[in-house]
Amino acid sequence: MRFYLPEFEKTHCLIGDTHTHAAYALRIHSGDYVIVFDGEGNEYNCVVLEVKRDRTELDVIDTKKNVGESKIDVSLYLSVIKQDRYELAVQKATELGVNRIIPVYSAYTQRGGSLNYDRLFKIAVSACEQCGRSRVPEIHKSIEFDELVKRAKDSYLIFPWERELKGDIKSAIDKSQKSYSVFIGPEGGITENEKQILTEVGAKSVTLGPRILRAETAAITALSVIYYEMGEWAL
Repeated sequence: MRFYLPEFEKTHCLIGDTHTHAAYALRIHSGDYVIVFDGEGNEYNCVVLEVKRDRTELDVIDTKKNVGESKIDVSLYLSVIKQDRYELAVQKATELGVNRIIPVYSAYTQRGGSLNYDRLFKIAVSACEQCGRSRVPEIHKSIEFDELVKRAKDSYLIFPWERELKGDIKSAIDKSQKSYSVFIGPEGGITENEKQILTEVGAKSVTLGPRILRAETAAITALSVIYYEMGEWAL
């Protein structure tokens, strides 16, 4: 059993909702072994000492650093889409190893609603608990396309474009790079003008094949290829 507690080093206890879930839903007992991670890369192997009314007291057996984390740093710039689809993308991107997720408003982004950032963070935490990561990816507030362009000048940015005919994503991956950014356009796609602006600042336009993928599928696919090509998957 794995639990997320950002202040665990100060207390060595499960507290709040985490304690309630562990004690009353999972019914842990004295002598059980659990893993606690603080979301900043620290993971603690623990044994339960005592389950009390307001907390579960633990004894730390050993501490590990950056368990389940990738050797490469990846930022996902994902255009704002419907909340449920964004949640799926956050969950899967977290499982794959992404370090930060930044919503983007571009030309064809629908602006009728807004994302629930608290819920997105909780989904990222849950994904870390499930997949064995010790760092929770940063969920940033949304930015406009112009801000993405500024950042692209100082990063190695790859973006799938549905009208790209020549550049495949495998060829765009530079294995000397230790940091990548990936931009995924909205439901309406990336405009010709946006594509031109990004390529002028050095971003790599790529194709993901003959089929047009939904935004969340494109994000999962592009990240999977990068992690595979960079040696993160053992196949």
